[in-house]
Amino acid sequence: MQQQLSELRRNIILLFTLCVLVVSACTLPEKGNRDGKRPPFLPIAGIDFYEARRSFDNGLSFDTIGFQQEPVWMLRFINNDTVSIYSPTLNMMGEYPIYYDHDSIFNFGTEWFRVKSLDKDSMLFQRLSVKGLRVKESLSNVYMKFYSESFIRDSLKSTIEELRKPNHADSVFIRKRVERANRNPQTIDSVFSARDGVQLRSINSNLSVARYEYDPGEAIGKSLAYRYLYPEFDIEIKNAYKDFYYSFSVLVDQYGKMTVGKFITSPEFEESRKRVLQGIIDVYLQNWMEIKPGTTLGMPHSTLIMLHVKGIK
Repeated sequence: MQQQLSELRRNIILLFTLCVLVVSACTLPEKGNRDGKRPPFLPIAGIDFYEARRSFDNGLSFDTIGFQQEPVWMLRFINNDTVSIYSPTLNMMGEYPIYYDHDSIFNFGTEWFRVKSLDKDSMLFQRLSVKGLRVKESLSNVYMKFYSESFIRDSLKSTIEELRKPNHADSVFIRKRVERANRNPQTIDSVFSARDGVQLRSINSNLSVARYEYDPGEAIGKSLAYRYLYPEFDIEIKNAYKDFYYSFSVLVDQYGKMTVGKFITSPEFEESRKRVLQGIIDVYLQNWMEIKPGTTLGMPHSTLIMLHVKGIK
């Protein structure tokens, strides 16, 4: 009987030990935050932090199509659960709740972040792409660097306006992109969107030109960058050779010369349509408009724009 009780006691102890191990394994924090502690915001509460740099994981703020990551955030943590964020659009601060997930991952201001570093002078956030409550690591390649106002002033001896400017690496990258675009001004795969886009101005009363404006329905889902990445123009020509309406893309080189890009038509009409569109460009657009080429970091380069051209006989 005594032997049976001892055996039962050993089995109970073994079962208890296994349960502890299982529970411990299930509650281990995920990779990246092994101590399981939530990064605290309370020690830096009340400090104004300005986003000084936003870049891809390669350290650049530009990508190959011309999109620029722009540092615009200013934030102040109220406590561990609330943050105040400045909106450039509304020109005011707004308070947002902070939701903690795991592994230094937070959600606030409608965005997901992983806190990489945090102290009273600076912060580094990784901006996360989340779908179905799962982090898409391959798309989470943007980093945001913040400095406190006092650190910028007293330690860096600079201003936030100066820190937010593109750096030397950005300039080198863009210069190479510009050189490639200008070597191949009529090759769509070589050109890229200009940060300061092509400007068109009518110099003839028979032609009017304006930036295409999206209606509220079209604007849904389009970021602020869409306007410079994919510029569109409405052009109306009076006293044209006939009534017509064409939508087509145009390559504008570093000197303002236009060349037909892409358009939609049946394959059998492609060559004739291309001649018609280039004729409209050469006869009307090049002569009746002042065309200022697009630039990025002050460097003019070939880029692509979309035109909607209406002719009235």
